[in-house]
Amino acid sequence: MIGEPLPPRITEPERRRELLDSGAIYTAQRSVRGDAVSPDRRLKFDGVARYLQDTGQDHLRHVDYEDIHPYWVVRRTVIEILEGGEQPDILTVERWGSKMGSRWCNVRIGIDGQKGTRIETEAFWINFNIDTLTPSALSDTFLGTFGAAAEPGVLRWKQWLDPKPHPDAVEVPFLLRAADLDIIQHVNNAVYWTALEEVLATQPDLRERLPLRGVVEHNSALQLEDEPRLLAHRDGDVLYAWLVAGQRTAAAMSVEALAE
Repeated sequence: MIGEPLPPRITEPERRRELLDSGAIYTAQRSVRGDAVSPDRRLKFDGVARYLQDTGQDHLRHVDYEDIHPYWVVRRTVIEILEGGEQPDILTVERWGSKMGSRWCNVRIGIDGQKGTRIETEAFWINFNIDTLTPSALSDTFLGTFGAAAEPGVLRWKQWLDPKPHPDAVEVPFLLRAADLDIIQHVNNAVYWTALEEVLATQPDLRERLPLRGVVEHNSALQLEDEPRLLAHRDGDVLYAWLVAGQRTAAAMSVEALAE
C-alpha cells in the first residue's frame, strides 16, 4: 500500500460523547446528488472530495473558527472507497483532527451511507495566510478544541508519491476551465480528483474493483494559463498520474486496489 494506514475511528463511547459535545468531532448528513455518481452508479472520487471540502467548512463554522482560520490549503488527500453502496445514497459524515502541528493538521473523515456506502479519508491541511501566501500558526484555542481528538505527537510532512512522472507515462486528455477556480483564485482541490477520474476511466478493470485507495499530493498551485498535461502510468494494481505544468509537477496522484 502506498503511504501509511489511516488511523482508526474514535469508538470509545464516553470519549466520543465528550468530543462531540466540544465540537472536536463534527457529524452531518450529505445527500449524494446525480453529478457525484457515474453512469454505472459508482460514487466518484471527485464527488467525495467535494463532500470533504463542504464538511470542513461546516465544521469550522460549527466551532466558530470560520473567521479566525478561514483559509486552508490541502497538501495531500487520501480517499479509501471500501464499499460502494447503492447510489444515490444518504451519507453520514464524521470529521475530527487526527494529528496536529503548529501550522497544519491531519483531518480524518469517516463516511457511512444508509444504502451501504463506506468510505474512510484523511487530509493534510495547512492553515494559510492569504496576505503573505505562507502557512500561518494555529491559535492555541483552536489546537485545544480541534486537537482534542488528535493522537499524540507532532505532525510532520512526509511525501508519499514521486513527483517525477514515469518515463513511460502516457498523456490523457484533460482541460482546465474557468469554473475550476475557487475563492482564492487557484484550481479547486476537487478538480485534481476529476483528473484522476479521467485517468481511471482508461482502466475499467481497476475502476470496477473495490476497495480502492486514491491519493492526491499537491506540490504547487495550478492556474488556468498553466495548461497542464495529465500523464498516467499503470503498474499492476496501481495507477499513477501526474499533472505537469511546464517543467514542474503540480500534483502526483495514485489509485490502487486494496486487498479485501
